[in-house]
Amino acid sequence: MPNICLNSRDELLLIDIEKIAFLQANGNYTRLTYIGGQSMMLTMGLSKVEDMLRAAHPKNRPGLYVRLGRSLIINQAYLSSISMCKQKVVLSDRGHNSYSLSVPKELLKVYKNKISDTFASMNK
Repeated sequence: MPNICLNSRDELLLIDIEKIAFLQANGNYTRLTYIGGQSMMLTMGLSKVEDMLRAAHPKNRPGLYVRLGRSLIINQAYLSSISMCKQKVVLSDRGHNSYSLSVPKELLKVYKNKISDTFASMNK
């Protein structure tokens, strides 16, 4: 999968989109966190980053990223669990790195059903 290149006056960033665990809105900025723990602040809003991810993603593959509300995008490749009671999504590389993210209950319910339906249709 290709990288995204962000070039500004002061810096050039090459972002490996397969290793992104999640992106969180932070005002007019976006905090990008890799599954390995490294994070960086991007000087653009979450919607603009989401558009760049869509443009970089191969058209013949299913979407890797899902937006959960106004302030969070997760990489579904790292989805480990969804806890409705705790209102948490856990992203993990099934090794050393794991992130527990708070998500509103209604968004979790819709997302959980979508994932469940996808796996049910694959097993038919």
